[in-house]
Amino acid sequence: MAMDAVLKQLEAKVEELVAAYGEARGREAELAAKVAALEGRLASGSALQERLTALEAQRDELGARLQKILGLIDSTLVDAD
Repeated sequence: MAMDAVLKQLEAKVEELVAAYGEARGREAELAAKVAALEGRLASGSALQERLTALEAQRDELGARLQKILGLIDSTLVDAD
């Protein structure tokens, strides 16, 4: 009879462990999905950063060209006086 009680306790513990393992596997799947989503956002942010850098370079180039044009206009106006 004592052996029967010990076996029932052991069986209950095994069932608890199996249930906990199932929950852990489910949680692992949830976390893997979150990691994938965050990696996607990170990659998207990286692409946006590259685009921002390109646009800033274009802005700087246009600014330099406008400065050159304004310099030419100023020198033409000074020469005309």
